[in-house]
Amino acid sequence: MKFVSRGACLAFIACGIPGFAAQTLADTLRAASVATGLFSETELAEKITSYASSGGNPFLLAWYTDDGSGFLRLPLHVIRYDRDAGDLRRGDLRDGDPGIGALSQTRFPLDCVGSAIQIHEHGDTIYIDTHINPSAGCVIALSSSTMAFKAPLPGWLLGFIGSDRAILQGNEIHFMSVHPLHIEIFDVKRNRSVQVYPYKDDPERRKFSHLIEPHISQKWCMEANAQCDPANFDTALEGEVIVNEAAGVFGFLAKFDANGFGDAAGREVAPRTVAYVFRERGGNWDHQEFAGSQLRRLLSGTTFVQLIRRNPDLPFQASRAK
Repeated sequence: MKFVSRGACLAFIACGIPGFAAQTLADTLRAASVATGLFSETELAEKITSYASSGGNPFLLAWYTDDGSGFLRLPLHVIRYDRDAGDLRRGDLRDGDPGIGALSQTRFPLDCVGSAIQIHEHGDTIYIDTHINPSAGCVIALSSSTMAFKAPLPGWLLGFIGSDRAILQGNEIHFMSVHPLHIEIFDVKRNRSVQVYPYKDDPERRKFSHLIEPHISQKWCMEANAQCDPANFDTALEGEVIVNEAAGVFGFLAKFDANGFGDAAGREVAPRTVAYVFRERGGNWDHQEFAGSQLRRLLSGTTFVQLIRRNPDLPFQASRAK
């Protein structure tokens, strides 16, 4: 399953950014070959905006009604249409709607109100990615069977591992000098999230922090109002998160960067790519990291994608020989 990058959505109006020329609900349904007879004439004539759809089976659509104000107004409408059974399920998300389980005790939050970028169904859960700003979003989780609101998940979807776990990238503070990477796993059955990256005592992060520290310009940090914590540096995904669902393993390449600590740090400390691999064992997530010569030996002529998909146990075996 492919996920549209947040940067790509900013580049194309079709992602549903506010201001996208509205079309009617009828137009959208007909374009997706969805029967309109299950909707009232009033609904079909309404203009919709900032919407996302999934054109397979089931057909999914999340949208706001365009009231002409230029603002997004709740409710966020969601439909799920099973083409084979002719079954239509509907849900409207409103401010204060109660959710299900531990993550939803605060009810549906207004800070999840944003343009719908993507909508997916995986297992018994519908996930709606909404855009808040270039560094932040919210994933709204709904029950596929009842269309009930499950949880608001700050960040955006990266993939799935198994039928009941989603991999998410956490939000960042847009105007900070650095943008570190945070990866979380949402457990649908338990309706809770756990952060798996970064993790405590990561040797590769520690090494990079030690490289940055001697080159930090306190003058620059004060002028830029930057935190300049060498343990908290720019980290970005290189490519996609790679998942092997059968093995319960996923991995990604993370690029470390020393920008955000002054000119000297950015000049003297070269970016570094580190491979991370995770697997679940007894409800916990084991992890391994590889960089430089260790990563080259691990790959040994193959690609990181091929490694995760064809030989997912190798990183954990190789870790003993580090």
